[in-house]
Amino acid sequence: MTRTRGVRTVLAALAVTGALAATTAWAPAGHGHPGRAASFACSGREDITYGGLHLLSSAPTPVTVDGVYHCTVAPGREVTATYHTEGTTGGECVLFAPNQSRETLRYRDGSTTVIAYRSGPSTRLAGVNTATLHGVVVAGRGKGATAEKTIQTLPAALPTDCALPGGLRHTTAFTHLSVEG
Repeated sequence: MTRTRGVRTVLAALAVTGALAATTAWAPAGHGHPGRAASFACSGREDITYGGLHLLSSAPTPVTVDGVYHCTVAPGREVTATYHTEGTTGGECVLFAPNQSRETLRYRDGSTTVIAYRSGPSTRLAGVNTATLHGVVVAGRGKGATAEKTIQTLPAALPTDCALPGGLRHTTAFTHLSVEG
């Protein structure tokens, strides 16, 4: 009977340890608080496909984004996530207009982070567009945390492409995502 109780005690201790590790795995060292959103930072590259951006149009244009993030979730600990974003943006090419989008990050273990972006300022300098999006993690890892994403698109098309009948359809960007819980 003592041996059975000892085995049960060890199994219970392992179960509690596993539950605590799962709860705090995404929190930076010293900040693991169950029920509190974790903070992490990611950098990546994305391919952006537009429904057709035109120079003089302000009509909403669909945007689809696919990319890969490399995220630092704790000192010395990095994970990779693929992501997909669907949304709309203003149709003009001169500056990115305020947009609405939803981004889903998928991690190797099958878990996700879903971020809803609402708007953000944009600038253009020497052909490089820099947009900053502000959002909230609405589901998955980091739920309830705020998110800020900086997107830098490099000049890949001629500035006159916006004036062509098909408009601008595709570009590549470098991104940085910061999630603060």
